[in-house]
Amino acid sequence: MLRVLYRQRRWTHTLRPYQQECIDSSLRELANGVWRQAVSLPVGSGKTVVFSNLIQHVQGQTELATKTLVLAHREELLSQAARQIQRASPHLVVEIDQGSRVANPAADVVVASVPTLGREHSERLQRYDPRRFKCIIIDEAHHAAAETYMRILDYFKDRVFVWGCSATLQRHDGLGLTRAFDKIVYEKRFVEMIREGWLARLRVLTVRTKSRLDSVRSYAGDFSMSSLSAAVNVQERNLAVVQAYKSLAADRRSVLVFAVDVAHARDMAELFTHYGTQAKCVLGSTPMAEREQILHEFRMGTLPVVVNCGILTEGTDIPNIDCVIMARPTRSAVLFQQMLGRGMRKHTGKTDCLVVDFVDSFKSDASQITVPTLLGLDPTLVLDHDDVMDDTLLRRKAELQLQQRENKERMGKEGECHTVVREFEESLKDRHLLPKTLGSLQALGFKAHVHLNPLRFFELNKKPENMASAEYADTLSSVSCGDAKLRGMSKNAWVCLSPSRYLCSADSMLYFLTTDKSGIWTGSTRALVQYPTATGMRTHYAKEKQIELSATTLAQGIKGMDRLLAAKVDPFKLKQLHWKADWRKRPPTPKQLQMLSRFGIKEENTDTQLTRGCATNLIMRLVHGSCKTWKQFERAKTQLQTQQQKRASVVKSNAVWASPSVSLD
Repeated sequence: MLRVLYRQRRWTHTLRPYQQECIDSSLRELANGVWRQAVSLPVGSGKTVVFSNLIQHVQGQTELATKTLVLAHREELLSQAARQIQRASPHLVVEIDQGSRVANPAADVVVASVPTLGREHSERLQRYDPRRFKCIIIDEAHHAAAETYMRILDYFKDRVFVWGCSATLQRHDGLGLTRAFDKIVYEKRFVEMIREGWLARLRVLTVRTKSRLDSVRSYAGDFSMSSLSAAVNVQERNLAVVQAYKSLAADRRSVLVFAVDVAHARDMAELFTHYGTQAKCVLGSTPMAEREQILHEFRMGTLPVVVNCGILTEGTDIPNIDCVIMARPTRSAVLFQQMLGRGMRKHTGKTDCLVVDFVDSFKSDASQITVPTLLGLDPTLVLDHDDVMDDTLLRRKAELQLQQRENKERMGKEGECHTVVREFEESLKDRHLLPKTLGSLQALGFKAHVHLNPLRFFELNKKPENMASAEYADTLSSVSCGDAKLRGMSKNAWVCLSPSRYLCSADSMLYFLTTDKSGIWTGSTRALVQYPTATGMRTHYAKEKQIELSATTLAQGIKGMDRLLAAKVDPFKLKQLHWKADWRKRPPTPKQLQMLSRFGIKEENTDTQLTRGCATNLIMRLVHGSCKTWKQFERAKTQLQTQQQKRASVVKSNAVWASPSVSLD
């Protein structure tokens, strides 16, 4: 029986509250029989401090099992872990096993290199007796699916407690945990850490470039490096990075630039130097002594800019970094968070970290991970030194920019009409004669060629009283094919029920993707069940069931759900889910029209022809999430119509009383 030393107490070192909560939660779950645990903590949260204090409070299955094995894949992580464990437990013998450094198997804690121990037929691994180990700690645990890690875990089998930590536990495909872990026992997101004051605040500036990445190939959930480098490492874009630094970040003390590959990093460093800013690049081929010297100068503030490619994404403890320039596009939310995290550590004299987020051109902006997509906002949102903790400001800005883009698109088609509408509203605003709805304009006899479109309500998910008149004008193309931003994320016809809940219906099953205040997207399903009654068979949806999916962004969550759909749904039926499927372009069925009419939606109320796909989306929105809000919309519209009738009646009455009297003589 596994024995666990578990007491609610303060540890030897003074820990932050969440660090103690994490240790308590891990030991509690271990006492309940969860032997393979994962913990998700952001960069700068002190993951090494947590596991350094954790290992001394866990006992093995036998009196012989007293040792701990710590696994990491990079030299910086090995040294950092060894130092922290020795500091937390001075009585323990800690040794490193890597390359030419061979650890004594008698050591209390062995901090080992995964490439050294995990390579196939490794003799170094055979030196360790599994019976003597109580615990295996995996740093940067999102790598634990690799074969090198699994060889080590399989060697120790189920005799030890396995505990992994990472800032990004999600896989590239968005599906669940790897076979290395059974459960995430503790999780804290970087937004929470910033709000509580443990991490530096982030200010984000979006820089849009003219570089097009539509033709860049994909590989293993991200861009192909060679293809991406060819598109990104061009003089015009590189110069834009340097100019952005000069105009926006020249007052920052320590600027870290992420490049695509070695050539890109070298070209960027040379360009910075050419324009008068001292910069050096850190590469995989950089000799260790030279790398340490560069990073020492960077920490001391004598070197203002360091350019790297894939080296400083993990295990880098340079808290004075106060600006991160994202010159390396990525489709990986994991990699993006690692790069972003380099500037999140707090440091004396550091008030915040500026993130300069370079966003390139796509047919779909959802193809590239950016700060807005990480926060669940519109991927096209442009930030200008905005604080990521100001949720209200960010969402208002997103709504405003969305409205501006839509107005610009409509102005191209119906510019004259919409200009008149807006001018008419402005002229009446001060006299409070007219609520801001197009329906009221028409009720007063204002002749506009744009009319109330109920479909627009569902696309924006706003109450009618808060919508400008121009917002009601819209074609049905985006609605009938699914939400526009979702088309760039998936070929399947996902439907937005609300900003925090999305739905896809397939083969008598509803697939939901939902997020809460924590910002984590989770998946669930509801099955359509048939049951007999006295009058025949009836159907209803069963209780919603959670599935193993956890994602930090909407795009990542949809990608994971799409993989689930591909595995569960018949190929022919899956093809019919495509938002371009032929059936979606056909006229709606009589049953669809009948159901929509119950909600007051009639085909003649739309500004273009209603399609079967559009009707399907509307019905799903009404039935599975928007019915209550739609009823509020209808009540508000009825109240407006009543008020308009009263005003018209008063105007008519005043006109009669004001008419000249007629003499009977």
